[in-house]
Parts: sequence; C-alpha cells; structure tokens
Amino acid sequence: MGLIQENNDDIISGINITPLVDIMLVLLIIFMLVSSIVDFNAIKVELPHAATGEEIKNETVSVMILQNGDYYLAGKKMDSSEGLRTNLTIRKQKNPDIQVVISADKKTYHEEVVRVIDMVRKLDIKSFAINVEQLNPSGNE
Repeated sequence: MGLIQENNDDIISGINITPLVDIMLVLLIIFMLVSSIVDFNAIKVELPHAATGEEIKNETVSVMILQNGDYYLAGKKMDSSEGLRTNLTIRKQKNPDIQVVISADKKTYHEEVVRVIDMVRKLDIKSFAINVEQLNPSGNE
C-alpha cells in the first residue's frame, strides 16, 4: 500500500494584504479621532467666572494675556506690548469695525489687562470685551 503525497509546492501567486489594510484603516480612524480631540495650537488660559455676559457675533480678534505677562494675538505670540500694538494697528487698518476679545488668565496682574484695554482704546477700536467663563445658573463655579 503506497501513500499518495500531494505536491504543495505551488508558487504563491499573490500576497494577502487584507490584514495590512485592516490595520491601516484602524490606525487611520484612531488618528482621525485623536486629531479632532487634540487642539495643537491651544494656549492654556484659566478664565475668571461671571454670571452675566453675551456672545460676540461680528469679526473678532483674540488677545490673550498669560499669567507670566506674555501676549498672544490670534494665537500667535507677540514679542512685546509694542508688537501687539503694531499688529492691532495693522488689523484696525484692514477692518475699521474690528472687535477685540481680551482673554486674561485669572491670575494675571490687573495692570496687564488695563494696559491692553488702554492700548485698544488709544487705537480707536470701539468694540472690545473681556472673555470670562459663564457661571452655571446656581451661581457656583
């Protein structure tokens, strides 16, 4: 009685890429989810709380003042208060009806906030606001 051996030495005619495609799709979905959650240009500012306030609907530019006194205009760090003044002047020339929203960390010195408000007024920017976090209806933080 003889054993019949099959010849399994056939040449593989193609590469199975299905597992690779599955892994790549999972990675793509993970990166898409993570990139929508993470804000890469975010600057951490702890805003003070207020019970009143309203949303601004016209074109605005954001001025942030960090606790250490650094200024940011529309997310871009300014070298000094003069750099901030120059950039605000340019924006005012492009759009005379510009609105400025000042976001200062709650631990920022009052003097820094007043300096920016004074700068905005001297540039004849009529509309500006101070950004705060709204308290919940019970009045607690």
